[in-house]
Amino acid sequence: MKISPFTPLHFPEAANGSDGLPSRYLQTWATTDTILIELLASGTDTMPTGTLNDAHTGAALSVIAFSDWSMNASERLWFAELSGLSAGHYTVTVNGATCDEFRVTDDATALAKTTLIQYRFRDNRQRDDVVSVINGVPYYFSWRAPGGFKDGGWQFGVSNEQFTTQREDIVELYANDYTLKTFTLGGSFGVPVWCAELLNRLLTCSYVFFDGHRYTRSDSETPQINTLVEGLDSFVFTQLLRKAQRIDPTFEPPVRAPLRMVGDLDAKIYRGVYDSEEEENINRLIK
Repeated sequence: MKISPFTPLHFPEAANGSDGLPSRYLQTWATTDTILIELLASGTDTMPTGTLNDAHTGAALSVIAFSDWSMNASERLWFAELSGLSAGHYTVTVNGATCDEFRVTDDATALAKTTLIQYRFRDNRQRDDVVSVINGVPYYFSWRAPGGFKDGGWQFGVSNEQFTTQREDIVELYANDYTLKTFTLGGSFGVPVWCAELLNRLLTCSYVFFDGHRYTRSDSETPQINTLVEGLDSFVFTQLLRKAQRIDPTFEPPVRAPLRMVGDLDAKIYRGVYDSEEEENINRLIK
């Protein structure tokens, strides 16, 4: 049984041998966010054990109830969604492994410095270490990443074909414009390298939304590292992305429908979204 590497919580491995100072980064979530945890197991594995813990005392606050889905005779998925968490500092323990401390907050100022990234594959055939459609229902992972898009990171392009007349006038036969944006991952304190690893991994998904807008990796661009201070295991990463502009109306609604849903699709309950201008929690119903 293993935790899917697309799960947005970081479960540290054994000491990696680094002699640098650890990053001061503390993963931040909104009280309206949902954290999806997936475990891939064999058909004979029993239910995993999991607890939500107080990060300061280490005491277990609640038991995580995992649901299961048998993908076939030999493979099974165990999954759980953590939602409705009150403001505080937590850790999660699954089968004895404990993730890094994370913070849940409703502070609009702190959340304005983050970007909610939601991602999934179109089906379950793309990889064998993640499940995006569970029993016919699509599920998005959510990761609230520190950083965003700076105005200075915009680029503009066009794919066109032109014709030059005998009088040297140029005639545009066809043209399609597009916009490239640089996503900056990491604030003034930077982030540990696993954040860039997760960003690079989630960009392999079929559908990736940054605060509700769909982006794709530009060509084969990968996160570029920028060192803040030598000897500090904390960095700022940049990733070039291409924004989707023209959406097929028959394609987009089914993709967006489960984007901010909590639980059952029939319930039509959506996660809250923070409006940085009004600084209040609003619910966005995507039709």
